[in-house]
Amino acid sequence: MMSSMGDRVLRIALIAIAASCVSISSLAFVQQPTAPVGETTAERPQTPKPPFPYQQEEVGYSNPEANIHLAGTLTEPAGSGPYPAVLLISGAGPQDRDETIAGHKPFLVLADYLTRRGIAVLRVDDRGTGKSTGWFEISTTQDFASDAEASIGFLQKRPEVDQKHIGCIGHGEGAIIASMVAVKLPQISFIVLLAGTALPGEQVLLTQMARSETAAHLPEEEIKADQKIGKALYDAVRKGKKTAEFPDVDEQFAAKWQKQAERMKSPWIRFFLSYDPAIALEKVTCPVLAIDGTKDLEVDAEQNAAAMKAAFARGGNHDTTIEILPGLNYMLQPAETGLGWEYSTIPETISPKVLEIIGDWIVKRTS
Repeated sequence: MMSSMGDRVLRIALIAIAASCVSISSLAFVQQPTAPVGETTAERPQTPKPPFPYQQEEVGYSNPEANIHLAGTLTEPAGSGPYPAVLLISGAGPQDRDETIAGHKPFLVLADYLTRRGIAVLRVDDRGTGKSTGWFEISTTQDFASDAEASIGFLQKRPEVDQKHIGCIGHGEGAIIASMVAVKLPQISFIVLLAGTALPGEQVLLTQMARSETAAHLPEEEIKADQKIGKALYDAVRKGKKTAEFPDVDEQFAAKWQKQAERMKSPWIRFFLSYDPAIALEKVTCPVLAIDGTKDLEVDAEQNAAAMKAAFARGGNHDTTIEILPGLNYMLQPAETGLGWEYSTIPETISPKVLEIIGDWIVKRTS
């Protein structure tokens, strides 16, 4: 019979492998509790409904670097422009243009709010998702950055867009991409980072695992053990090993781990675990707004805010604003626990305060 250590390793490994990449947490070796029995999906009162006081256009364009077609929606304020414009960049996992998660459509809500405030917004299906072509499964964060660059190129060809005021808003992994794109494309005039990270992926996930397990009231002994196991597993993935080496884990676990190892060796996972976003952040010269919540269990707000501030200081970027808002989760919703099961039970899609902060900040820098 497998040892208790082996049981725990197998449990968290299989959860990580099987989970869909809704957010960064899908790579953390942690099992979050399910919603309480009888809990139903809440209404989504913020979801915009027509008629809209702005223009909507289905758009498509190519990313010649990847030989794929990208599809999305461009919303533009009434009038002839030129308008400032933003590209919305989604978080980890295959996301549609609305970044639909747990029945919420945060990018639809954000696009509606900003367009009503005079800002054109482009939101796009991830490659291999919705109407966009390509292979999501074999792509890395760098590949998605290439798609974002193609999207900026599309906005630059639109005569109604103010070419001096084009920015990016990224959520989760999208925040990492936004900083990568801002470094490569000097024409980016601002970026907004929602639940963004500034530490290597392995460190982010280990912290996430500990905080999520603490919130789920797991015993301290188990949390410490899972940290050691998680570190060994992540190290094995980064180095491309077929299996990880643990004390007190029997051959039964090793055999089952090897059967799942192929999925853990995906290019995306290996890149994410090793990549340090601070390298790009310290090279960003445009204005930056970063927002996170104290209930975010995907990204430790204080830990990553400190790393961001240090990166901006090293690079000499003084036009940076970091907001840590009380009571908000990874989705920037008001939350009780911050655990992933809770997303679907919260009526609010995005805190109105977050929308206001983003809108005010962009308007101030594009007026």
